[in-house]
This record gives sequence, C-alpha cells and structure tokens, in this order.
Amino acid sequence: MIANLIPYDVIVCGAGHAGTEAALAASRMGASTLLLTGNIDTIAQMSCNPAIGGQAKGQIVREIDALGGEMSINTDLTGIQFKLLNRSKGPAVQAPRVQCDKKAYQFRLKHTLELQPYLQIFQATVTGLIFTGGRVTGVRTNLDLEFQGHTVVVTTGTFLRGLMHIGQNKNEGGRMGDFTAKTLSSSFLEAGIELQRLKTGTPPRLLGRSLDFSKMEEQRGDDVPTLFAFHDTRDPEDLFHVEQTGECRLGWQPGTNQVSCWMTYTTPETAEIVRANLKRSALYSGEIKGIGPRYCPSIEDKFVRFEDRPRHLLFLEPEGRSTNEYYVNGLSTSLPFDVQVAMVRSVPGLERAELLRPAYAVEYDFAPPTQLYPSLESKKVENLFFAGQINGTSGYEEAGCQGLIAGVNAVHKARGEDPLIIHRHEGYIGVLIDDLVTKGTNEPYRMFTSRAEHRLLFNHGSAELRLVHHAKAHRLLSPSRIARIEAKAAAVTHWQEWLENHRHEGKSWADRLRRREPTESLPENFLQIAPQVRDEVIYRVVYQGYLKRERTQIERMSHVEKIRIPRDFDYAKIKGLRREGALKLADLKPFTLGQAGRISGVNPADISVLMVHLAAAKNRPPHGGGE
Repeated sequence: MIANLIPYDVIVCGAGHAGTEAALAASRMGASTLLLTGNIDTIAQMSCNPAIGGQAKGQIVREIDALGGEMSINTDLTGIQFKLLNRSKGPAVQAPRVQCDKKAYQFRLKHTLELQPYLQIFQATVTGLIFTGGRVTGVRTNLDLEFQGHTVVVTTGTFLRGLMHIGQNKNEGGRMGDFTAKTLSSSFLEAGIELQRLKTGTPPRLLGRSLDFSKMEEQRGDDVPTLFAFHDTRDPEDLFHVEQTGECRLGWQPGTNQVSCWMTYTTPETAEIVRANLKRSALYSGEIKGIGPRYCPSIEDKFVRFEDRPRHLLFLEPEGRSTNEYYVNGLSTSLPFDVQVAMVRSVPGLERAELLRPAYAVEYDFAPPTQLYPSLESKKVENLFFAGQINGTSGYEEAGCQGLIAGVNAVHKARGEDPLIIHRHEGYIGVLIDDLVTKGTNEPYRMFTSRAEHRLLFNHGSAELRLVHHAKAHRLLSPSRIARIEAKAAAVTHWQEWLENHRHEGKSWADRLRRREPTESLPENFLQIAPQVRDEVIYRVVYQGYLKRERTQIERMSHVEKIRIPRDFDYAKIKGLRREGALKLADLKPFTLGQAGRISGVNPADISVLMVHLAAAKNRPPHGGGE
C-alpha cells in the first residue's frame, strides 16, 4: 500500500546521529522530509559512550554547527562535564569534549525533530528500496506501507544484519535490546551495491553505588567550559526557545553543575584473566569475521598487542545526572559474562562492582564508501545517499557530519541544484568525506588530526569563519546569523591588521605576540573585544608564517581541485593512460582532477595525461573537430 500520494523530497531511513542531522538539514531547507525509524523511543540514542567530541572530533562538531547542524547546541545544553583536550599544546590540536546526560541528549533532540516544520517522523522499519530505471523512488516497510520519495538517505548504523556477541552467545540486533534490519541488505545487493562486514564493541555498564571512588583519581571538568556551538553568533531563539505551542525543550545553562569522571587502571590480575580466556572471546575464537577498530581496541586486543604494557587506563564516566549508571571507557570486550565480572572486579575501585549491562561486540554490514560521489550519492543508484556507519565510519561526530551533508545534497538533487562539497583544505568534514570516497576503508574509520594535511587551518574556533561561504550559498543558516558571522570575520581581519601596523617601543604588537610576550601586555582596547574574536586574532598573528605556508600550498594545488571530470567520462579512450590507472578512475569516478590524484593506483603520469585531455576537451569547438 502506498502511504503518500505526493512524493517526499527526502526520505531518511534511520534516526541515529546521521539520520537526525540529515532530516533536520533537509527540512530546514524547506524540503518535505520523512524520517523513518524502527523505534521512535531510541531516536538519537548514544549507543556507546555518552560523550561528544575529542581530538579532531571536537572540530567536526564545531563545523557541524557552522553548517546549521544540531549536534553542537544539543550537546552544550545537555552536557554534564566540559573539557578542552590538549590544552598544553598548540590551538590547532586543542579540541572540546563534553560528557552528556545520555537521556537528556536523546530526549531534547527527539523533541527538536518533533517541532521541526516540513518534517514527519514515522515508526516503521525499512525492509527494502523501490527502484525505477536505475533510480531509487521510495522505500518499503515492515508495515506493508510504501513511501515514495525523490531522494532517499540511508543511515542504518550497525543495524544492517546486526549480530551481537558475548562470548559464544549471539543475538540479532544493532544494539542491546533493539532490532536488526535483515532484508534491507538484500535490496542493496540486488541494486549492485557491494556490502562487507565490520565490527565494533562497547564496554559493560556498572552500578555507581557499588563502586569505591576513593581508590580512583577524580577527573573534574574545566572551570570555564569550552562550548561546541557558536553562541556569540546564534539567534537567541536557538537556545531556551518556547514554541508557539508553549512547549519548551529540555536543557540547562551550559557548563553548570558539572559532574566528575574517575580514572583507574587494569592490573596484572586483569591481564591474567583476559589471556586465560582468549579462546572464549568471540573475537579470538573466530566467531566474528568483521574487522574491528584499530584505534579503539578491545581489552583482549590491548593485552595481546601491547603485552609489554603493565596496565591500561580506564575511565568511569556517568551516563547522566538522573541515573547511577557508569560507562567503563577502555574496557570494550566480547568475552563471556562470567569472565567480564571477574575482569571488572580485578580493577581497583571495582572490586564489588555490579554489572547493569554486559559488554558485547556487534558485527554489521557496511557499503564500501568508494561507491559514493563526494556528495555522498551512490554511483550505483541515482538519488540514493548514504551517511554514517554504513559508510564504514565510527563515532557520533563522523556520523553527524555525513548526515548533514547527505541531507543537504539530497535536497539539492531533488531540486536539480549543484551539491555542497566541502574540500580537504576547508575542514575536517572535507577530509573525512574525501578519505572515504577516494581511498575507502577496511576498518571502522575514525577522524584524527593527523589525517588532515592542512590541520593548522582547522583550529576549532575558526569553523564558522572557514565555512560561512558554504552556509550562505546553500542557505543553511539564517540571514541574521550569516550577518553576525561576516561581521565577526571583518572584526578579526581589522584587529589582525591593527596589531601588524601599530607599534610600541619600536616593535609592532604582532611581533611582540610572536615573541611570546604576555597577552596581558597588549593594548586595553584590544583586550576588551569579544573573546571569540580576540582568540582568533591571536592565533592568526602568532602562527602567521605557518598559516601563510599552508595557504600557499593550497593555492598551488587549487587549479587541479577546480577541474571537474564529467560523471560519464570514458577513461578507456584516453591514449597514454595506463590500464591500471584507467580502471581505477573508471571504478571510482572522481569528482575533480585533484580527487583523481589521490586515488591509490593512479600515478602523476596518469594525472598529466588526464589533465591534457580535459584541457583539450574544454577548448574543443562544440560541433566538430571530434577525436
């Protein structure tokens, strides 16, 4: 049965961190949007650690805010501990991280979706896609209802044939206590979309009153919290806004009433327990076929791969203000439950710990992301977009930014407009998507600062200044906020020039900053400006030489990033192009010449041949002079 006579502009399948951002982005652009989820009560659920941000991830969240996303403000208003990581290092690698109230985060975001115009939420499990002439035109659900849509965004997380492992015990599901999407994978395979398997895991949850915190080291939040959202440029109604209906969204003043986390360590006894039971681990017994995250290993992996280390750090993190449940960061495992209990109780402070939920590993389908264009549209099926863990990534932040980009581009596709493409030199979102669609991944992808060759330009405080031109061109922010950002950018430029041009005792104020003279000695009129402007000005002045070098390198390479390659380009007809290079290019269908140069197996000689051919084609008369 067809449920809607008029097709939606965008249908989003899945309401995790990618799906919610996709649905909000599309509907805020005025597109009719349907968000389908198997369980409305778990919209935006934090399935693993109830925290947002961290190294490079924190910068992504600030970029999400700069492009009109919701993750940043939702985190600020439900955060219970705020920390700026790498505070002792350079600003380029400093990153905010916020521990959230798990349920408050979920409830506030669900409420935001419910209040959003042009967005309909409906509880149903998507069981298959509807194709017409190589295009997706709708979805089928478990309720025998079909929904028609001009575009479809798939954000299924770990639910595609999800299988959970606790030792030899197996349960179907994308997370503990939830369902699995078993038939949707078949629909992708029928459309010619390749699927592979990945694995991720989560640690046990403990009852707080059973823990002895006197044996642990307290980890407090920062006295002055670093927030994710750019509150200085936001419209006031974005915060504690009471809707016309009288409804007020959940949340509190950011940074107030922070809670503590706690640090402890594994012991030699922990290591002995784990090593003695490796054969009972689903990971080491061969039960799990999918590849797990290398950067966030299970406790089994830690003791096998780093056997020379006497102990490993564990963090006890509260799941919220109104619960006594604690998350054990660093103790992910797929060992049997009895081993988990012994292992947990071998740790100082956890000797009498009561487990509320067991740790488990989950194995799931993903679609190798080299099957996507940089817009996140499928190369195999037109009008079909993918975002989040189905693309092989791991983390709420990576999912959220992909969802936002996919939602925006689904609207553009429905309207016949050019897509939003964030380039590598513009932000971590650009690096992440370019890595995925150009290089692919054979393990759950996580963003690190080291992945970005221009990371000096990506200090977290500059995100909206770097991306405002995209937000303006694609109508992602209100005109009033755009105006505030542009005024902020003008103020930064003004004060940067002022410090360079005004002197004191024979030296410019900028030179004094670069010589690491105390900031407090700067002129009073500069110290009194808004801290967000002041911090950005100081960063640009102090690191001027490094930033100039980065921009020069970007400018040198900019010409190849501007050369577009048609989607239907026939590489086999280019004389002088190596066969391997031609096959790789034909398979990956790069968006630009710059992206083509980053493909493994394509060498500089191939790019030179391709560049000559594209230039000749551009200058060729439209009616004559064929090959």
